[in-house]
Amino acid sequence: MIESWQAVARLEALVPDKPQEAVVGNRLVLLLRQGDDVMAYQGLCPHQAARLAFGRIADGWLHCPHHQARFNLTDGACGPGWRLPSLKRFATRIEEGVILLPDPLTPLD
Repeated sequence: MIESWQAVARLEALVPDKPQEAVVGNRLVLLLRQGDDVMAYQGLCPHQAARLAFGRIADGWLHCPHHQARFNLTDGACGPGWRLPSLKRFATRIEEGVILLPDPLTPLD
């Protein structure tokens, strides 16, 4: 159970289907908005630590900007052709237009 939350961004600042990063403590976190839903994943690709916010979203996948590895937006799983770990996902909460992440930042599962 998450006991404490920290504000990381305003919902209105996130453009739907455009990755955006936030620094939380000493970690880079990727924020993705689809409609009113916001997902948060690790901000660096597990392959060679590329900043995923510079990637693109297409057909439900986040494409890494370096080698085009792709990750499913629903669960962070790596797509076909690559054998990379899934992206770490973080719980999100939205209160009064503010996106909140757990404090301390710990991955789901």
